[in-house]
Amino acid sequence: MSQIKVNSIIPTGGVASGQGGGIVQVSTGYTRTFTDTTSTSYVDIGGLTVNHTPLSASNKLLIVAKIQHLVIEIGTYEGSAKFQILQDSTMLSQIESRAKDYGQSGMRDCTSAVIEAFVTAGTTSQVTIKVQMKMLQGNVISVNPANESASETDSDESMITVMEVSA
Repeated sequence: MSQIKVNSIIPTGGVASGQGGGIVQVSTGYTRTFTDTTSTSYVDIGGLTVNHTPLSASNKLLIVAKIQHLVIEIGTYEGSAKFQILQDSTMLSQIESRAKDYGQSGMRDCTSAVIEAFVTAGTTSQVTIKVQMKMLQGNVISVNPANESASETDSDESMITVMEVSA
């Protein structure tokens, strides 16, 4: 005889008033594609866009993005980049990151930038949530740099997750 035991089951419409906190919906996006930019204006990171339709306007959206990247610089200064999360055209969160390429030595210091936002959904219409990047100081930002060549054995992956939390 089989048994299923749980502490609670949260309905997709959320829990009763005053008992919020259950995750009722998750949307994700990811990319392993190598891409780079020299732009000092924000550009989209391909694959890190999610279309999400909230179940309730009062629910919260917990957004977490991880971007594997490298900032290539030439000279003695430290390279840096900026990443942001947008919901439609509204900026929700920004972070600056430093991940340096040590020039001719070939040493690379690839890092993960983690950026988060926690906001009220505010609508039950579909929203587009995406991650963008721009160069602050340096020569080029490379996202998923281990995937630059098909012969690479390591694999970088950047991702975005949107978790809808019942109010």
